[in-house]
Amino acid sequence: MSKNFIFIILLLILCSTSMIAQTSYYYYKGEKIPLSLNNSKLCVSIPKTKGDVSKELMKGINVLDTIKDEAFDISIIQQADFKKMSSSKVWGKEENTFLVSPCYITKDRKEVFLTPYLNVRLKRKQDLNLLLSYAEKYGLTLVRHDSLMPMWYILSISTETGMNALDVANALWESGDFMASVPDLCLDNLVCSVDPLFNQQWGLYNGLNPGIDISATEAWNYSTGKNVKIAIIDTGVDMTHIDLAPNISSLSYDTETGTSPSVRYGRHATHCAGIASAVKDNGIQIAGVAPEATIISISNSFMSPSPNAEIKLADGIMWAYQHGADIISNSWHCLNHEAIDEAIENAFRYGRHGKGCVVVFSAGNTNGNSITYPANSNDTILVVGAINRQGKRAIFSSCGAELDLVAPGDSILSTFPNDSIGYDSGTSMACPHVAGVAALVLERNSELSVTQVNSIINSTAKKNLPNISFHISKPDGMWNAKFGYGLVDAYGAVLSTPSTAYIQNENVTGERTISADSIIVGKDVTNDKAYGNVTLGPGEITMKAKFLKIKNSTSIPLGTKLKTVN
Repeated sequence: MSKNFIFIILLLILCSTSMIAQTSYYYYKGEKIPLSLNNSKLCVSIPKTKGDVSKELMKGINVLDTIKDEAFDISIIQQADFKKMSSSKVWGKEENTFLVSPCYITKDRKEVFLTPYLNVRLKRKQDLNLLLSYAEKYGLTLVRHDSLMPMWYILSISTETGMNALDVANALWESGDFMASVPDLCLDNLVCSVDPLFNQQWGLYNGLNPGIDISATEAWNYSTGKNVKIAIIDTGVDMTHIDLAPNISSLSYDTETGTSPSVRYGRHATHCAGIASAVKDNGIQIAGVAPEATIISISNSFMSPSPNAEIKLADGIMWAYQHGADIISNSWHCLNHEAIDEAIENAFRYGRHGKGCVVVFSAGNTNGNSITYPANSNDTILVVGAINRQGKRAIFSSCGAELDLVAPGDSILSTFPNDSIGYDSGTSMACPHVAGVAALVLERNSELSVTQVNSIINSTAKKNLPNISFHISKPDGMWNAKFGYGLVDAYGAVLSTPSTAYIQNENVTGERTISADSIIVGKDVTNDKAYGNVTLGPGEITMKAKFLKIKNSTSIPLGTKLKTVN
């Protein structure tokens, strides 16, 4: 590629008019998502094999941000500094070794950086050869096949492409040959969090404003989340934290490397994990909503931009349900991406042996504006906004049609890395409160489907919030656009959950009274518990509860005369 051609491309970037900015877009589910050109910044990507070139080009340049990547040194610079870069002594010699891409502003005013990557989903497995032919046509490199989402591929442009990744992605989509084609628009600061406001933990029990809490202490008389697994997809949990370690799963995953164990990129995940499941009654620090639930740490480098962030997050969701997570807690937002949609749908369809994972998302911190993606992408997601200790909507909390309910999210005390604790605020903090309540419900009855769990949590939400009218009728009760169905109520949810008793490794004869709505006997009747071989009989057996389930058979009305069962 000639030096003059490169300068023409760069000149087009630098001199884009507002008309050009208005016509920028990418495709999401066939719809054009508009982007405005950010006329003040550029994204420069230099292969790591050219580290000496990178050092020389960046000499004296004010680097506004960096994006961690294995293949490229990616830097965000001011457009005004581009002229200084082009005067470098290596510019003429190394003009074909780096890529310059525009930066954009989304329609909701988020700043995004265009990396050299794009994500493509095949229609059929045999279309790989078709993708390879397009890669050759556009000078693309096939970077990775996503093993967790096997129809997806990550590619990168090169200096031979002559187009940026957004234009190539759009061209592939417009060809009609692929299910999806998405440019990698890197969003800064995916984590939903704001500065702390108050100095006490109040979400579990609010002494100053009685009832404006989730009634956790009453719920613990019935359930503590034992044997329920909560996956925290976030910055990576401190798995040795003194108040978390007994509840941390041996399973963990890092989406950035695609390997285990998880990595700690920041403190946010540890704070969310403590809210959901810090150990209770150990004389140390705090208690979580579900203090005996198991935490699975799934890490992503949210605190700094990362290429292909959306498809990595999709991998995290896929890995979670494939490795036995019952609940997936997500205190983050990102750009619209079909891989995220697909992963969430798979978690609902295949998670918990077909009963569906409970997927909880923070509503977002958009100061009362619309719910952020992916929280707004699927009706089966539990979407959680935040309130303060007076029961008012936290000023930062998003709201809108997709909101399900609210939870404590303003000045929440929880765990931080290195055995410390501290306060944080945001819908990020509200989300794990609801994930914890879902764990309490599932301990009480692991046979529930995801929609049943959601309905129990929504329909039992508290409506005793000050001066709030719940006047819109929805399937799970009366609803309000800023508060959903109301404040999550752990006690109410647990009491409304049909209870299940399990019998394992024993002989059952005669008549037995068990305080439960249902009795399940046999082996492998729940997600992850083997209840052994149970023999009923010999003789006639009567168990007093609403119904009986033997192994994985259909329910049998109690009072039925049962003979020996192997």
